[in-house]
Amino acid sequence: MADNHCMYFVKRKKRFCRMTVREGKRYCGEHQQDANDAGDERVECPLDPKHTCYQSKLTKHLNVCNAKQRLDAQPAFVVKGVNLDSETTTVTLHVPLSQLDETVVNTVIKKIHSAYEKLPKFSTVILQHDTLKARLSDEPCGNNARKHLLQNASLLGHLEQAGLLQDDTCFIEFGAGRAQLTYWLGQIIKHKSNSCILLVDRSSHRHKNDNKLKREESCLMVKRVHADIADLRLNQIAEMQSIKNKVGIAKHLCGTATDLAIRCLVKSMNDEPKVNVCGLVVAFCCHHKCEYSSYIGKEYLQQCGFTADEFPVLCKIVSWATCGGRLKNDAKSQHEVFNEQHSGKDIDQSSELLNEREFVGRKAKTLLNWGRLVFLQSVGFQAELFYYTSTNVSLENMCIVAKQERERERST
Repeated sequence: MADNHCMYFVKRKKRFCRMTVREGKRYCGEHQQDANDAGDERVECPLDPKHTCYQSKLTKHLNVCNAKQRLDAQPAFVVKGVNLDSETTTVTLHVPLSQLDETVVNTVIKKIHSAYEKLPKFSTVILQHDTLKARLSDEPCGNNARKHLLQNASLLGHLEQAGLLQDDTCFIEFGAGRAQLTYWLGQIIKHKSNSCILLVDRSSHRHKNDNKLKREESCLMVKRVHADIADLRLNQIAEMQSIKNKVGIAKHLCGTATDLAIRCLVKSMNDEPKVNVCGLVVAFCCHHKCEYSSYIGKEYLQQCGFTADEFPVLCKIVSWATCGGRLKNDAKSQHEVFNEQHSGKDIDQSSELLNEREFVGRKAKTLLNWGRLVFLQSVGFQAELFYYTSTNVSLENMCIVAKQERERERST
């Protein structure tokens, strides 16, 4: 090892650090660990804890830190943690069910059964849209692509059926990804007056369909913003302020992101300048990634007897709905049987067909969805929960359609 290189051994890389050190020193700034070698304590950077600096030079460092430059360059509509719950809640770490006491898991399962018995029976409403008919009848369309098209067709059909495809509307797709849903939505609304689509995603994606949409001749405005939904202030986005109506959409938005998106829309309705959110259509996904601190249905779960400590257990049980096996050589899948009997009745009659763990997981998943519906109703929306596609297309086949109540629409 050269004398002018750091003597810190990086276990993950199985080699010594290759940073150079000052004359007479043994370690680089990041790996200063010898008390006699330190001379000055190193502390985490307040702007970015991934790196450190000397305590004595902290003030100077904050002025030149790369993290500061990134923060200064952030637009006005990005505000750290603006959509997070203001309540300070102690969050229990997610622990594998195998490491939990069996009585704890059984207690949560009993509460799931009890709460689920009080829910209504949910309908299966699978819709189509004329815009996608030609593409769906295209023979080269692969099986995976076809499944996404069928889901998009149903979600767009529900948008239309709910009366949300109007003129003078900005559609906000949360977790837009490669914007497949947005592309087909654009085909429907590109000739509507004063319409736009706002895509929100914290990651960058290649081969985005919104670029394809922009190249087509239309007066439709399409804008993509890179931001975490937790930090997004919708009412500060200039491009959408001149448009009267706003509608939120999302397909398979993972766990916590779903709750943050709904909270983001609701918060924009109350902050100045107020945003007129007419409604939303959201297809759920990845309930096992929900976090109690951001989940919007906490009040509902508390009424059902669930505690904050039991929420991680509930989220673990949810995974049973999609990781269980299906019965082979049967005309109906376990999920389809569940959809017919989800009212909680006739469980004994279907026990020969159903995997019990999967059945409980589907119940837990539905409870989390219902908690979101209850939240939307509490802030002035008429909301409906149903199955928007078959389980052969997607195991995550439940969505919510919500519209503002007429009284609130007239007052806005």
